[in-house]
Amino acid sequence: MVAVNGRTLATAICLLAISILISSCVGVPSPDVDMNTAAGFVLEAGESVALARSEGSSEYAPDELAQAESFLKEAEELLSKEKSADAANLAFRADTEVSIAVAMTREAKANRRAVVAKENKLKTDWTTMVDRVAGSEARKSIAENKAATAENDSRAAKAQAEKEIQRAKTELAIAKAELEMSMADEVKASEYAEGEYTKAGLSLQTAKSALADDDFQTAVEAAEEATKYASTASIQAKAKLEVEAEESLRVRDRAVAAITKAELAVEEAEEDLSIQYAEEMYKEALETLKEARVALQDREYERAALMAEQARVFASSARAVVEARESETRTKEAQEDARANALDAIAKAKRAIAKANTAEVMELAEDAYTKAKATIEKADQALKDEDFDSAFSLAQESIAYSTAALAMVEVKTADRRKLEAIENSIMEEAGQIPESTVRKTSGGIVISMGGNLFAQGGSQIRNEAKARLKALAELLKKYPDYRVIVEGHTDSIGSDESNLKISTNRAANFLKYMVGNELIPLDRLSSIGYGESRPIASNINEAGRRQNRRVDIVILTAPTSP
Repeated sequence: MVAVNGRTLATAICLLAISILISSCVGVPSPDVDMNTAAGFVLEAGESVALARSEGSSEYAPDELAQAESFLKEAEELLSKEKSADAANLAFRADTEVSIAVAMTREAKANRRAVVAKENKLKTDWTTMVDRVAGSEARKSIAENKAATAENDSRAAKAQAEKEIQRAKTELAIAKAELEMSMADEVKASEYAEGEYTKAGLSLQTAKSALADDDFQTAVEAAEEATKYASTASIQAKAKLEVEAEESLRVRDRAVAAITKAELAVEEAEEDLSIQYAEEMYKEALETLKEARVALQDREYERAALMAEQARVFASSARAVVEARESETRTKEAQEDARANALDAIAKAKRAIAKANTAEVMELAEDAYTKAKATIEKADQALKDEDFDSAFSLAQESIAYSTAALAMVEVKTADRRKLEAIENSIMEEAGQIPESTVRKTSGGIVISMGGNLFAQGGSQIRNEAKARLKALAELLKKYPDYRVIVEGHTDSIGSDESNLKISTNRAANFLKYMVGNELIPLDRLSSIGYGESRPIASNINEAGRRQNRRVDIVILTAPTSP
């Protein structure tokens, strides 16, 4: 016998309670049931028992099935004795036990499938939800069937039966909405289709509240609306997921291809004794390839592709250096060819240096550019000394440094564009905070908050300002990678010492509020007071002084120098 878990037992108890309620209202046959009607009840119960056996209830709900079979047997005996009312009553009780056994059986089967195939969780969830819907449909069907046999009962019993039918219909609509919501959750609809998903959740809550108040019409309408919204959210979320997945795969495939080429080039360089003759360049190829792999793991696919290409260039150049060094051991018959190759390589290296001679290279990759120039000077000297192989290898090395400089610029420019996009987003969102101004500086984004944040002459934050501080906190939480400095400022009214103390206290209290009330990590924040020393407007009039009485929140987005 399969053990009945807590959930199955709860389901059985719920079904039993509903069955008893239905039987008390509409299902108990009246004392004057005729033999034909009683025979119909007994026949219906027999068919239900047969269905339960075919469903496997003898394994999953043997006690309930046995009870149903016992009731059925007694009903048949009473029917043979022409005790129609008692036979009908026992047939009804058998039918109720069968309903519970079938529901327990279906849920137990669903649970077993979940244990056997955990990886198919979504399918199991679907089956479980479908069983819930089937349970609701079964309760609805039972209520409708029992209502049909209650024509001779009192008006009150019929009204109660109708109410149970309406409740069953409503529960069915809600179960379908919950099933659609579960499907929406599987495709992250709350993230990719937030609007429709939220509407679905609100409508579902409305349906449940209306059901609790016996407002079945409102509950059904709200449940159907929730189903519609959840279905739309699922469709929208699936579409966005597919687009994201396709684009991510394309970019990742390019990065993987570039890394594969670089790995092949490094392996070939190792086989060509690059470790011996071009150790520095070979090591740079290995390090750059390692960075490319890390970027791939971090899903920075464009950066990974650029670093992989740079590694391939280093490895290829290392091989070229090796080939040049090996040529030193060959006969001098190829001296003229070596000179021509050196001249060609030097010319290419100088063109590469000229191409790399840009303001961006001088700013972002000066070290590699300087190495390229120094190496080509050595190549020129080797050419004068008729050391053509060395001149060729040095020219190749110079080309590698020039190419690396351009690649570094491309990588760092991409990082800069990414940072600029983040800064623009911060400025746009900060601009929505009331009574605040936003500006960009060399160190980061500065959000100036004025408008009487503090009690006059004091440093305690006013209640009226706390909504604005909450909006600021939400912005800071959205960008957790940047440190923040809280700066306090005053106007010129009062002494320098007094203003400095007030500004320092206000900045400190601002920081404490953000940590204690808005849960911003303390290690992200620091505070300082500047008194009246850094005005942003004239202190001659009140309008200017009002601007100077402020707190500046400096978000340090600018990268620090290594």
